[in-house]
Amino acid sequence: ISALLTFFITKMQVRHSDKRFEGELERAREVDYHQRRWEVRGEPILKLRDDLAAMATKLKMLVIDTRGQHYRSDITEEEKNKELERAVGDLKVYLENGDFLKALNLQSDAELLHMMDNLTSSYSLLFTYALHYESLRRDLREEFNRLSQEIETKIPEVQELINKRLGEL
Repeated sequence: ISALLTFFITKMQVRHSDKRFEGELERAREVDYHQRRWEVRGEPILKLRDDLAAMATKLKMLVIDTRGQHYRSDITEEEKNKELERAVGDLKVYLENGDFLKALNLQSDAELLHMMDNLTSSYSLLFTYALHYESLRRDLREEFNRLSQEIETKIPEVQELINKRLGEL
């Protein structure tokens, strides 16, 4: 009777250990799945978020320098031109290195791509206006100002969508 009782107790302990091991293994699989999903989907979105912030900063500097060229009177014309050339050159270098487009092309979310397409179109137009700001008609200068404000409101919307997508991972 004692041996039979020991046998059943040992069998129950082994069964309990097997169930606990299977549970731990399942949790490890789940953690690995989430980690892999984060690597595949999260890192490109984070890269896009960072590159969007960098692009927005460079564009903001371009807008400030473009407006400053027309409105500032505390610096000479040569200094205004140098600041504008620096801002244009900085943005050109950033765009030519391709990091922003690479981060954009890694995305698979249709809504995010649509928002980014609208934003990059606005960036391109604003950049063109900035290059020719001094020769723009008054209505195009007003469009430049409207477009720069529109971009400033679009960027937080895109960043919010990016954060929402990251939260869903």
